[in-house]
Amino acid sequence: MKFDVLQNPPFLPQENAFLFENETQNLPPILQSAFKKNQNALIELSQYFGGTMGGNFGFQAGDFTYLFNALHIHHKKIAFALSNHQQAYEAYQMCKNFIPFESILPSKESGVIEELPKQCDIYIIPWINQDLLTQNPIETIKENILSHSPNALLIVDISYALAFGVKPPICLDSQTIFLCDAESLGFLRGYGVFLGEEEHLHYFPRTRYVNELYSHLLEKITHTATQSNQKEVFFNELKQLLGDSLSLFAPLQSCFINSLPLRFSGIKARNLLQSLYLENIFAINGQECLFGFFSPSFVLQEMGYSQLQARELLSISFETFDSKSLESLAKHYNQLKILEI
Repeated sequence: MKFDVLQNPPFLPQENAFLFENETQNLPPILQSAFKKNQNALIELSQYFGGTMGGNFGFQAGDFTYLFNALHIHHKKIAFALSNHQQAYEAYQMCKNFIPFESILPSKESGVIEELPKQCDIYIIPWINQDLLTQNPIETIKENILSHSPNALLIVDISYALAFGVKPPICLDSQTIFLCDAESLGFLRGYGVFLGEEEHLHYFPRTRYVNELYSHLLEKITHTATQSNQKEVFFNELKQLLGDSLSLFAPLQSCFINSLPLRFSGIKARNLLQSLYLENIFAINGQECLFGFFSPSFVLQEMGYSQLQARELLSISFETFDSKSLESLAKHYNQLKILEI
């Protein structure tokens, strides 16, 4: 049973077969028609969200570092949400000593971004907060930003929402860029796109077209059904089994579809994860845990939680679940509590 579907999506061989059908990774340079075909597919993908252009974006720390530096060259103040993708956070940590960032954090009470620094030129915000898996009110955020910074540019990571079949409530325009990590949709790591207007291209490296990627991405996005939301059923059933030992790091109403920042009182999540793994139940403490860095959620720690408190998190996202898996979850937790580990 997978309880880390958003953060650790299943790799789908059939979705990636097109990447291995060509003899080389690069298009034949003399076949300009092939380049034009992929450019048109990329434009079509952008148009689906209201834009006109886009390009490759790999969602690695180096990609975000390039973006931050390009934004810094053209603008003065960058507001960055510390609940972005872990690789964006890594790049932020590397760049913050020479780029004047303003940091943004979700509220401890609501679990979503409410307070925004004013008079910034760039705002980089995820639609779904990392680790917490709460859904920021991106429509309201955009309105608030433009009310005090009418020339500001908003950059939004929409990857997790698309993975569960949800289209953004805002469209691309001259002041909005979307980032989409193709890994969230089952494609190979390192593939992804930025989408926006032609005037945004200078913030990103020139695109090396990946043959057929953009048409496959559009196909996947437009044919991913919206998940039936079972987060309340999941939480209430598990709460019946664990009582006051179980809570949430954010209110249920703030959580995205089938996503929960579960808080298990008085344990270290890593021990629980190891125990669950014996029954083929997969979950994570957060992206730091997922990428093998053996440290608790960077988002919770930035929000003011101690390491010990952050270790109580299981960042849950699922497509399906059954009562047996919840009973196993409760059983393993209770065993660890008895053993005091």
